[in-house]
Amino acid sequence: MVARCKNWILLVMALVLLVIAPAGLAQAPAGTSIFSIWVRLSLRGFNQEEIESLLQNLDRKSVENVKVRLRRTVLGNLELKKISERIRKSRDKDDLNIIVSSIETEIRFAGMQNDRRLKLMIKDRFGVNIGAF
Repeated sequence: MVARCKNWILLVMALVLLVIAPAGLAQAPAGTSIFSIWVRLSLRGFNQEEIESLLQNLDRKSVENVKVRLRRTVLGNLELKKISERIRKSRDKDDLNIIVSSIETEIRFAGMQNDRRLKLMIKDRFGVNIGAF
């Protein structure tokens, strides 16, 4: 009887702790990086100008480092999509339009629509001119 009572008390205490403890606390990261903030904002539909205006109070060097990382990420993702191979195997204008659309989508997902350096890097690496410089 005493052992059964102890088990019930432990069970009730565990349930009370689960109810009292904040649910989101265990899921929240200790520190959020500027990169993850940028990516979250871009996936929510913010363009580069909007993101940069939201991050204007942060250190410019940190924001520039994030842009460098995003450029490398976009180029890496395009390499994984085998854009060079798809360009070589393209047969008509529609194939090229699909490739350009894929590149523009990757740029938009990264929130780097107005980044001139990224567009120049894509032109140098893949030979595709995206938008106006």
